[in-house]
Amino acid sequence: MKKYFYLSLLFFSIFSFSADYDFSGYTKYLNKEINKGNYPGFVTLIYQNGEIIFSDTRGFSDIEEQVPLNEDSLFRIYSMTKPITGAALMVLVEQGKVSLSDPVEKYIPEFKNTKVFNKKTKQLENLDRSITLLDLATHSSGLTYSFIDKGKIKEIYDQEKIYPYYFLDNVSLERPAKKSYPDICTFSEKVATLPLVHQPGEKWTYSIGMDILGCVIERASNQSFGDFLKKNIFDPLEMKDTFFEVPGSKQARMIDLYAHKKGFKEYGVDVPDSIASQKNKLILLDPKEDSFFFQGASIEDGGSGLVSTANDYLKFATMLLNKGSFNGKRILNPETVEIMTSNQVEKKAKPYKFDAFGFGVTVGVALNSKKMRMKRGDNSYFWGGAARTLFWVDPENDLVFVNMSQVLGSPRINNKVEKLVYKALGI
Repeated sequence: MKKYFYLSLLFFSIFSFSADYDFSGYTKYLNKEINKGNYPGFVTLIYQNGEIIFSDTRGFSDIEEQVPLNEDSLFRIYSMTKPITGAALMVLVEQGKVSLSDPVEKYIPEFKNTKVFNKKTKQLENLDRSITLLDLATHSSGLTYSFIDKGKIKEIYDQEKIYPYYFLDNVSLERPAKKSYPDICTFSEKVATLPLVHQPGEKWTYSIGMDILGCVIERASNQSFGDFLKKNIFDPLEMKDTFFEVPGSKQARMIDLYAHKKGFKEYGVDVPDSIASQKNKLILLDPKEDSFFFQGASIEDGGSGLVSTANDYLKFATMLLNKGSFNGKRILNPETVEIMTSNQVEKKAKPYKFDAFGFGVTVGVALNSKKMRMKRGDNSYFWGGAARTLFWVDPENDLVFVNMSQVLGSPRINNKVEKLVYKALGI
């Protein structure tokens, strides 16, 4: 049986292609992080001016068995599911089946009676207004995650097992039980009975809003969320390796999921001394041989549930860069993509207290990259996943970047990665 705690990086595989650019500084940095034991490996794809200009795969999908990572390896993309959910929502907007201003109780009636918890009075209060679909899509609804809130709402979420994430909600080194709800709408109906952490639109709180949107999409389309994604997003984009449940024929391409000991300690996880004393930095959480993503995704959750490849996600991000078009097929109208990828929140509800950062429909927006100390162009948009998957779209430089690894609680390397990418590009 595979050991759950192991790290011995003896060598790493490399496949790298670059068109007329010197990415040696970038790849050297990735090698350093792998050799330090912080990451098992990386897959990187960069698309610019209509073609892939850089493709690089290095490291392992399984450190113990020294199995090389491949470009078609399957990753748990966690919150990089959210932009795909956002695109699906915008398909329904174009079809006239939903409006971003619709109250969520139009589709999930239980939200008509939702309350908000007043932290000062410790009392439940009525909402000033209904939660809208835009609130859900911009993390301004008043919902939260159990690992975000530190007070009363966390207690309630823990009690009711509001855990859409594998391994991150109720953060632990223990392998979690199967998800507690039979489907996404049952989950959403339960959430509607629980209090919000603040009034809708009052502030920005990272949340399960995109999971609730999965139920909205089901009820507005009269299809399962997974079927809707397949018909309207995955099939048109030729995303053949993106799903909530990995089919048997593709399970051999799944990679191990690790946790970084230092990062998990920062989450407040009690790492046993027997593990903490080991030199290994990475702890095996979800082995590829019996991953939770094989057992049947009863909850097709739009916030964290998808498995994908770097190449599939590049197709999705390239569609956004091309204003909704992919290989001559129209997925979304340009005006719709503009709404999705531009700031949609008021100043009081922005993620950070400065004007440089905004939030669109399920994506972050760099309104002023210089103020954000970014190299990418203004109005670029982006998001990442909990296990260190990352993408950004930079329309100013006609660029898409996708980078995937598989470590929860990983060291923060995104800023350095970005600087090295743009240095290689001469931007």
